[in-house]
Amino acid sequence: MPHRILSEVKLPDFQERPKKEGDILRTAEDLFMQFGYDKVTVEEICREAGVSKVTFYKYFKNKLEVLKDYMTVRLELGMEVFTRIRTADASLPKKMKALIAMKESAISHFTPVFYKSLLNGDEQVQGFMHEWGAISLSSMRDFLEDGQKSGEIHPDYSIDFLLHVWNSLAESARSEDMMIMFNDDLVKLSKDFLNFLCYGTTGPPQE
Repeated sequence: MPHRILSEVKLPDFQERPKKEGDILRTAEDLFMQFGYDKVTVEEICREAGVSKVTFYKYFKNKLEVLKDYMTVRLELGMEVFTRIRTADASLPKKMKALIAMKESAISHFTPVFYKSLLNGDEQVQGFMHEWGAISLSSMRDFLEDGQKSGEIHPDYSIDFLLHVWNSLAESARSEDMMIMFNDDLVKLSKDFLNFLCYGTTGPPQE
């Protein structure tokens, strides 16, 4: 199931947007990945995209709006895939495996410098990411409740407790110390984090 669902996912290329707007978003993505969100200016985006500042401000109020637009598209895509995994006709272990594959695929498109710039962003960036974190946590609650209803998660576990553990470990995984420990290997960090949450110290079951 994981590979089938992920193989059907199309990464956003913004081709459906007006040409200049799409050029701005694609250029901003390239620059954000190279230098981090905080190090890129509107002037640099305009220069590399071949648009004037007048054209830029026709579509976006500022650089933050570009980031929000880009990340919203990526995050909505992730939520769509998450929902397809959650509602698939499959066992909980298979769904967990699919979630790990999804996260590994998603994080592989982000560079460490961009990821760090989001984690260390200003109050507005942090506020935006917090909003999406709350949506993600709500979706994970649905996933866990489904597992409890199906009898695949022990009924004595409090969902609030499981979510608290999930959120606490997620906060730790986003720390600078953890990034150093994994030598900025976001894919390995993400995979280990999810494997531990889903399977504990024994790790995922063998094929």
